[in-house]
Amino acid sequence: MKKISFFATIFVAFFTFGVMNVDAKEVATKQDLKDAISNANPGDTITLTQSIKLDDNNDIITSNKEITIEGANDSITITGWRDDDVTNEDLEGQNHSIITALAGGNIHLKNLTLVDSQKYGVQAYDGGYVSLENVRIDNCRYGAVLLNGGTVEIISLSLGTNGEGANNGIEVSKSVNLAASNNQPSIVMNGTLNSDVTENVIRFADDENDGTTGFIIENKETTTDKVLVNGNTAVVTDATNEIKYQSNELQQGATFEGEEYTPNIEVTDPVEPTTPEEVTEEVSNEENPETSDGILLFLGLTVVGFAGTTLAYRRLHN
Repeated sequence: MKKISFFATIFVAFFTFGVMNVDAKEVATKQDLKDAISNANPGDTITLTQSIKLDDNNDIITSNKEITIEGANDSITITGWRDDDVTNEDLEGQNHSIITALAGGNIHLKNLTLVDSQKYGVQAYDGGYVSLENVRIDNCRYGAVLLNGGTVEIISLSLGTNGEGANNGIEVSKSVNLAASNNQPSIVMNGTLNSDVTENVIRFADDENDGTTGFIIENKETTTDKVLVNGNTAVVTDATNEIKYQSNELQQGATFEGEEYTPNIEVTDPVEPTTPEEVTEEVSNEENPETSDGILLFLGLTVVGFAGTTLAYRRLHN
């Protein structure tokens, strides 16, 4: 009996420790958030209770483990570091996204607004995975989301205006520096995607630093919107299969892996055929001039013939 009590105590203590270990940790400052991410165990949830602002490039958030970062409510915003006086050449080869999932990382973002990034709001890098649930991204200099050989799962994502010169929502790319990697940029639709701007909601990179050879698309069975292959472009469709957004063309030589788009077929109401009874009725009611004239001629000839016969009879008997 004592042995049973001893093992039961050990089990309860172990279970309690496990539950405490995965409890959401609440943070309120950028430094607390960075520390919590650095010290997080795989599967931990970090809840941001107040909006924060990143002051420089050293404040960007990266992770190579599975964690959840969520806002305590819908008004929580992470404001990035952005300086438009800094040239693109100064940014070359540097990661200036607000949140990046590195290789082996799996970051779940919930109930957050990301604004004012020097480059992108979110980046999935070389196999890194990011899921976006009730997330809005706005006013990021290069674009909202970068699939740099990584994967983004969209549960509910709202895009404002992102990109310099032209809108750039979700950029599909694979850096030439990742040429040796087998990871391809991919997207998983598991809900809804909405954008304030309809152009370039999905855009395939076409600069000299891009080495994309393929794009992988997956649509969950329960998703409302879908990403589908339409020729050499990708389209986002709504619940009725109508196209909401259409991308530019995928680079020559690169290939799609995903479901093909099939347009809706417009169905018109069939014309009801005329019934035989209606045809018969119309024919019987229609006056035939030729038939009427023949009847009158016949009657006239009959009367004349009868009169002639009568006159001949009288002459014979006089």
